[in-house]
Amino acid sequence: AVVSTQSKQWYQRRVHGETDFITNILMLHIISISLLSSLVASQPTQCCYSKMVGEVNYTLVDNMDTSEWGCKDNCVYATKDGRKVCFKSGELAVTCQDSSSGGWPQEPQVESNYTARGEMVDLDTNMKGYLVGSGQKVVIWSTDIFGITGENSKRRRTKEWADFLAEEGDYTVLVPDWFRGNNMPVGSFDPTWVTQVTNWTRIESDWKNVVLPYLETKMTGPLSIGLIGTCWGSYPVVLLSRFNNIKCGISMHPSHDKLIPTVGQNETEVLSQVVAPQLFMTEGGVADSVKAGGIADEILGDKITFEEFNDMAHGWTVGGDLSDPDVARDVEKAKKLALEFFAKYL
Repeated sequence: AVVSTQSKQWYQRRVHGETDFITNILMLHIISISLLSSLVASQPTQCCYSKMVGEVNYTLVDNMDTSEWGCKDNCVYATKDGRKVCFKSGELAVTCQDSSSGGWPQEPQVESNYTARGEMVDLDTNMKGYLVGSGQKVVIWSTDIFGITGENSKRRRTKEWADFLAEEGDYTVLVPDWFRGNNMPVGSFDPTWVTQVTNWTRIESDWKNVVLPYLETKMTGPLSIGLIGTCWGSYPVVLLSRFNNIKCGISMHPSHDKLIPTVGQNETEVLSQVVAPQLFMTEGGVADSVKAGGIADEILGDKITFEEFNDMAHGWTVGGDLSDPDVARDVEKAKKLALEFFAKYL
């Protein structure tokens, strides 16, 4: 039940020199919730990234002082229609829907000592990318929140995957730094940072004005482009798949379903614009919207394929422990499925 409503001006700075803007009189609704005593004891103090309260899903968008509204913590969430809320104690049941309790779905971390075969290149004066391969068909890889530059990127096998696709599929693989060096702070999860980098206007501009022109100077003949992304990277994969020059898109342990409402977009509207065939490879415990029978299935129909890896945790393809035979098995399966999907559509 809604127990009080307050008005507040919310300020947000657009990254990379875009204009500051103010969303005026955005209503902060305070919703009462109840936590069973066992949940209270087991839940960490950090915020769940995605949680169900009653029958409504909420996505974490900020961490701020909510004491003036009497909320139980400083976690601020958004609904699918863009309302921002915090929670008091009450009678509604709450379920944390992250892959593990608390925060963004738990990201496994590996120390990658892999020697990359490609090279870091300048896509423009402020945007880098990892480039490998020389095939006439192009694969664009969009990273998870660990990125492709900086210390965080060393905890992922992204370059190893890119090299694999380039060699086994005879593709040119480019991993753009959509974050433009604005990497996630090391050792912490910052929802404000996630909101900043999940900026479709900027990503679309970089696609049209930086990435595509760069490819056009490198390639001879018409471009045939496939997309692949992990976690955060499913957001650019799904949104870029509206363009006719995209042949297909692959999302592994996707997070676009959480990111889209976080930045005030509508998942139904976004999916309705997708024209390229899609492959979703999901871990156990994901939301229904990214599984067979969910909203993506309803909207995309025969344009989407689902592969469920229910024994896997979030991030397993690029961050899972390969000494675990189950993880090694499913990483190899994911690689095989990706190659087959690209071979079919590229």
